[in-house]
Amino acid sequence: MVNLRRSEDSTDPLSQALEPPANETSEQRAVREAKEAEARLVSDRIDEQIKSEKQANSRSKAQVKVLLLGQAESGALLSLIHPLA
Repeated sequence: MVNLRRSEDSTDPLSQALEPPANETSEQRAVREAKEAEARLVSDRIDEQIKSEKQANSRSKAQVKVLLLGQAESGALLSLIHPLA
């Protein structure tokens, strides 16, 4: 687990935004930590889903569509019927 807290003298606005309120009660802290844990679980599930979809996409061959433009007698149909190996 990554510790996101930084020292009090940090000028980084993100680290200041991530720090809990100074006057937070123990009940409020428990609620906040429960919400953070739930958000972490949701984020992990999304990451796993993205990873599995990426693996599934890499296994299947992608269909490639090609539009051949040219004159009517240029042989485009012949190259589709007898593709080069």
